[in-house]
Amino acid sequence: MKNETVKILTIFRNGLAFLYAWLVLCSAMAFAVFGASEISVSYLFKLLILCSWASLCFSICFFSDTFKKKGFIFCLTLFYISFIPFEILMFYAMKLFVTGGSIIMWSIFAVIVASLYITCILIDRFVMKKKADVYTEKLNSYLRHN
Repeated sequence: MKNETVKILTIFRNGLAFLYAWLVLCSAMAFAVFGASEISVSYLFKLLILCSWASLCFSICFFSDTFKKKGFIFCLTLFYISFIPFEILMFYAMKLFVTGGSIIMWSIFAVIVASLYITCILIDRFVMKKKADVYTEKLNSYLRHN
């Protein structure tokens, strides 16, 4: 249990550092493109909160022994369920979603989320099938020789 906690905390720390640095750089570029002269400390703090929650959810959902045993699709679904509602709330707090939004805005958001989810599942299925085929082939080869 202690090793699992250390592993999860290490992944959380590394994920938070990477994600926050990446999003601050992307935000700076987006602000520059749209003509903003500065990024507020409040925005950066909210971005840190969002990144912290994302890293925590990711670390627990994908690296906790309890959830890993249930499979990738379960972990991915749990991550989406735990992260996306918080993400939406933070987008409103960060003024990325200013009003209640339009049907088009929510449709775009839903399409992005669904397409990323489906892409992850397809990659998992194709990669895992290939790995399973290689494993089965090596196991059969070993059994034939013994």
